[in-house]
Amino acid sequence: MRGLLTNYLDAPVLYRPVRNSEIYVSASQRKPGKLLSILEYLFVVLLLLSSMNVITALSPFSKERAESRSFSADLDTSSVVFEAGLYAYGGMLACTRWRRVLRAARSVWPLLALPFFACISTAWSVQPAVTLRRSVLLMAATWMAIYVGERFSIEAFARLLARTMCLMVLAVLVLYLVAPEFVIDRSAYGGAWKGLSAYKNTFGEHMAVAVLLLVLIRFRRLRWSRYAFLPIAAGLLFLSRSATAILCGALGLVAIPMWRLVRGRRQLLVFLPLLLAFAAGAYLILASPEFIFQLLGRDATLTGRTRLWDILMPVIANRPFLGYGYEAFWAGIKPEVVSVWIEAGRLVPVADNGYLDLCLGLGIVGVSLFLFVFIGAFRKAIDYARSEPGSIGVWPVTYLCIFAADNICESALLTRGTFPFLVFAILATSLSLAYVKSTTAARAAADQRFMQELNSPAV
Repeated sequence: MRGLLTNYLDAPVLYRPVRNSEIYVSASQRKPGKLLSILEYLFVVLLLLSSMNVITALSPFSKERAESRSFSADLDTSSVVFEAGLYAYGGMLACTRWRRVLRAARSVWPLLALPFFACISTAWSVQPAVTLRRSVLLMAATWMAIYVGERFSIEAFARLLARTMCLMVLAVLVLYLVAPEFVIDRSAYGGAWKGLSAYKNTFGEHMAVAVLLLVLIRFRRLRWSRYAFLPIAAGLLFLSRSATAILCGALGLVAIPMWRLVRGRRQLLVFLPLLLAFAAGAYLILASPEFIFQLLGRDATLTGRTRLWDILMPVIANRPFLGYGYEAFWAGIKPEVVSVWIEAGRLVPVADNGYLDLCLGLGIVGVSLFLFVFIGAFRKAIDYARSEPGSIGVWPVTYLCIFAADNICESALLTRGTFPFLVFAILATSLSLAYVKSTTAARAAADQRFMQELNSPAV
């Protein structure tokens, strides 16, 4: 008897991928009606397109308005009204499954702590009204991400995201034939493509994610469309001329075979090469940055980014722990911002580094809270990659790596309603729910085996 108890308590809880039907629909629950399913799919597509700035980018003055919003704390009425209507639409859908959404929120409480802490930062913000307004939008976007992450499994959401990306690529091609000024930025960057986004770098990020998705996803219908859209998305990625997006997309593709090795027992073959490659890359960049960036076609300052980062370090040191308030530092003209502009020799709306912008807004406490959420999601993504047999298993960990690397040169770490953070929050929710369900199922199976052994004739 003592031996049985010892074996039971010491038995490992194996992580097993749970399918969409196992996670979200039980035998006692009725499937949602066809109309409700259509409304849910339509909401997710609109939410993704809105996060990619597709609607606002259709205006010929989209870039000028985006720059003015970056330097000003004024409201963009059209964007606020559309976001409010979209979130109200999602809120009504979430009410149809509010018990499950609340259970999902409890399982990802550290993720909800991020917008909650952003709301609290209103108390010490240099722009309290701006911080309160934007943190409320961040809270609403996080709740929408939790609803989507609870409603759709990892595989189902990946397929829906891939279809949305294909729809965006098709719209970009049509607009190029009809009105090319909407998709090509001829005023800057030598005619780089910006697609249906406000900037070329943003469009490059979207196309990098589209390429990775189309490599990993298998469509159940119209399977040929995957092979048709993949080279087009890759071509648009290069036409964006975004070095950060191209580099992150290439590294993501190279790492896919390595993540597959995580499923075996020789995990050292994965993590040791990654560690060595990271150390070698850091050494080469520090030892001969001019040569490395010359190969990439960029200057060693990353288009003035490193100079800006050096200037921001003393500014962060003035408020190291709590920051200046969520997204409040760059809003409006203040002495701190003006001094940064003077030293940098140009007007800059963001730090071009998501971690520095987060530190400016929420300080070391906010950065630590985000890293806690990210590391937790990354560990669950590794577990998912180990146990999911299909190629979809490496999608979450691949995206998380791209999300972390891209924010070194871009500011999209904790921005309200943007595509990178939205997908990150959805994946964090789905991974947490899958982990909880799989561990619960494994524990129940262990209980059943223990009772069978306890009731056996030998005992």
